[in-house]
Amino acid sequence: MRFFRLPVKDPRTVARDIPGICDLLFPQLLPAIVSHLNREAQPIPGCTYIEESLIAKMTTNAAMLFEVAYVRAEQILENETEDWNQCLNLALDRQSKYFDADLPEKLTEYDLYIASKTANNLVKSIRFIENKNQNIKAIQSPVIPGYQWISQGHGDFSVGTTLIEVKCTSRNFSSSDYRQILIYWLLSFSSSIEGGTEEWKSGILLNPRLNKYIEINFDELVKVAGAGRSKIEILELFSSLVGDYAYKLGSQF
Repeated sequence: MRFFRLPVKDPRTVARDIPGICDLLFPQLLPAIVSHLNREAQPIPGCTYIEESLIAKMTTNAAMLFEVAYVRAEQILENETEDWNQCLNLALDRQSKYFDADLPEKLTEYDLYIASKTANNLVKSIRFIENKNQNIKAIQSPVIPGYQWISQGHGDFSVGTTLIEVKCTSRNFSSSDYRQILIYWLLSFSSSIEGGTEEWKSGILLNPRLNKYIEINFDELVKVAGAGRSKIEILELFSSLVGDYAYKLGSQF
């Protein structure tokens, strides 16, 4: 099978948009399990959630404004000068890879306040996680390994062998959020076997808007979500599913 002829998908798309793969790999990631996991969420010391009354006053698309806040947090972590125009342009470029994104003409006073508070919460959260991990410096956009027709991708942050994925919504973490970090773990596990790279040992879902985070040991989550399969068995099933999907795509060419 010549995989380079097939349309490649990034890991995020595989986790969220390809039907069936995650359901077969992690059949026990049910709503009751997700609710149980979410009850373990904790606040980050020194951060406060952003009130819904403020969110209601913003004029910029929520996803775009979060991306702006994310870029501003990167500036702070890199000790760069505040530049909201740069934040807007980088946010537009990133959002355009996944959505039809429109750049707002300007950020209102409320938009700037929300973006700034979200960015500061995110920075405080990353520094809190660094401190919990013996002050290991966080890496921005850590590489998520590819596999066959799945392209290499990037996560949000990592600290040591802990992967950090940032969500900025008004709701609790969803099953799709857990599926995403499980697929990222699985790709790292495959790469660790084939190439000797480090496997993600734990994952953190972080919401700087609601000031919530949850840290999950991947070995423990895989035992629960994988219906008793070992990590090797899940990887073998993943390889089979990826191969079947590639065959189906290849037959169309």
